[in-house]
Amino acid sequence: MLSYLSKIFTIALFLLGGISTAYAQNESGELNSDSTEIAQDSTEIEEEPWPLNKKGEPKGSEFFVLSGMRLGTDLRPLFQSMSEPNMNAYTFYADIMIRNAFFLTGEYGMMDRTRENPDADFFRYRSNGSFYRFGIEYNVMKRASVANALSFGFKYANSTFDQSADYYSSGNGYWEEGATLKHLTEKNVNVDWYEITVSLKLAIVQNLTLDFGFAYTIKKDFPPTAITKSDIPGWYFNKDDRSRLNFQYRLLYRIPFWPIYTEPRQKKKQ
Repeated sequence: MLSYLSKIFTIALFLLGGISTAYAQNESGELNSDSTEIAQDSTEIEEEPWPLNKKGEPKGSEFFVLSGMRLGTDLRPLFQSMSEPNMNAYTFYADIMIRNAFFLTGEYGMMDRTRENPDADFFRYRSNGSFYRFGIEYNVMKRASVANALSFGFKYANSTFDQSADYYSSGNGYWEEGATLKHLTEKNVNVDWYEITVSLKLAIVQNLTLDFGFAYTIKKDFPPTAITKSDIPGWYFNKDDRSRLNFQYRLLYRIPFWPIYTEPRQKKKQ
């Protein structure tokens, strides 16, 4: 009798164990399925870069969508200011990124420079003023990278500055005037030019970019001046050439306000 009851008890435990195992596997499968669905849903949300308005439509028009903004400075005048005692210059740079394809750029800077050359007619020359430039660049790497860029652009620049010079006058023998030291000053000299630019932007760390490039600059007609324009803010050293190459080495920081949009986003189907 005891052996018979023992067999029944063993069979019952076996059946209960099998039911428990099947139930646990079923629960585990349902949990995995639910977690997979949740993960998929969250992935879809994470891969949706475009913010939506109240109607469920993408914010911004089909073309003008703000992707970001960068701020920075040109390192070239900073290095010159540190290496040359009579040079003090700096610039502020900013651009607005539109869907990583177009960059609307603006720049403002100042320069105060003095040159001394005892062998020249003007042995001491000083230029002091400011400049600005603005324009647009097109990024040909807009689909290849959201961190790096190769852009071509067109810009307009204008500089307003004061210049002065000290020089020796040989005098006038008829009036018995000997050699004298004279000083010339000109205020608000205005010069403008156009620039065709090529720029390579390389990301070095998150949101920090180095911008290497050059600008083929073309001057407009200069106003007549009594002093040879030796240094022009934004143009820098001047040889009276109508065109030249200027180089820049900018350090830029991207303000991480917006994601970078590379593709047009379609409206959600109702």
